Parts: sequence; C-alpha cells; structure tokens
Amino acid sequence: MSSSSSTSRDQLQVTHVQSQEGVKVCDCVVLAKERTCWKITNPGRRFWNCQNSMTRLRKCSFFEWKDEEQTDGYYKNLLYSLKQKLDAKDEMSEMNNLRRRIVEVEFLLSQEQYKVAKSEKEVHDAMKAIGRYRMIVALLFACLALCCNSSLNME
Repeated sequence: MSSSSSTSRDQLQVTHVQSQEGVKVCDCVVLAKERTCWKITNPGRRFWNCQNSMTRLRKCSFFEWKDEEQTDGYYKNLLYSLKQKLDAKDEMSEMNNLRRRIVEVEFLLSQEQYKVAKSEKEVHDAMKAIGRYRMIVALLFACLALCCNSSLNME
C-alpha cells in the first residue's frame, strides 16, 4: 500500500515505499523515495531520489530512473493529459468543499450577528430604562427638596 501527495513546484508525485524489497539507498545513506514524474517529458515514469532533494537542505542529488522511458509520444501525451484532468478534478472538488464550508461559515456568522444585534438592542433598551429611572429619582429628590423647603419656610 502506498500513500501519495503532489508538489506543484516540480509536478512530482511522492510515493512512500512500504516494502524493503528494491528500496534504494542514496549517497547520503538515507532511504531514497520512489517518486512519479508528471512533467510532460516523462509522465508516469517512476524514479528514485533522496528524501532531502525536495527540501531546502538539498544535501544529496541522488537520482535514478526506475522505469524505462516510453518512446511512443501518444501514450506520453495521454498519460500527461489524464493526470492534468485528474488534478483539475481534485482541485474542483476541493473548491466545491471550500465553497460549501464558506456557506456554512456565513450561516454561522449571520447567526452570531443576529445574537449581537439582539444583545445590542437589549443593552440599548436597558440604557433607556436606566435613563428613565434616573429621571424619576431626580424628580423624587426635587419633590423632596421642595417639600423640605416648604416645611422650613413654615416654621
């Protein structure tokens, strides 16, 4: 069984080899990786190279073809075009998943915006009520002051 991932920089598909049979060791004594070339010149052709060759380290330049080169241009072009279509289909599927996720996030955002608007209205209504209570308290103090003033004037 193998797992794979692709890199757009070199258009290579990395294949991690599970068995030790036929595994190559590169010049820096690291197990080489089996990879598949998807460039137009050698589509589908497998090769070995150092695990470090695709990193910034690039300490080792070990490279060895595993397959013989295909001589027929038709099959090379067919493989290359099929790989391009497969990549485009994968990208389209990923874009559709992202679009679906955007719709979900926008829905969640609208729910949160509704909650915020509702809370802001509650705060606004509470501030109005506090303003009314302040006015009532001020009127009560004014009435109390008038009552106290009038009772002092009567004495």
